[in-house]
Amino acid sequence: MMRVKDLMTPDVITIAPATTIQEAETIMKEKNIRRLIVVEQEKAVGIIVHREMIISLQSPTILKETPVEWIMTKNLITIQPDAPITEAIQTLRKHKINSLPVVEDDNLVGIITVVDLLHELTRRLEAETTV
Repeated sequence: MMRVKDLMTPDVITIAPATTIQEAETIMKEKNIRRLIVVEQEKAVGIIVHREMIISLQSPTILKETPVEWIMTKNLITIQPDAPITEAIQTLRKHKINSLPVVEDDNLVGIITVVDLLHELTRRLEAETTV
């Protein structure tokens, strides 16, 4: 049975809660990513997604100098690295989200995204057509 740890990205790019929205946006552009996990003392405390960041900047009270902790999603839905992939898929669908921080003993160890799952599906479908 395939597990979350088999498909997750282990090297997660993280930021601190005090990181400004502008700094977060720059990191996303440079790394070509759409989300950042917000970490405090090695614990995942939030997530900031590019689309939500852009929407929040349309508010007259939010500036690019605003710390991400003001706009990040704080109630993280996470998953364990040994969880079955089917559990990750069900969790993503149930909560209508595109990524899950992977946490072990309260420490961030990776992230699994819908894109990771699509890569695996594509690999399997291509393997089927070559047989």
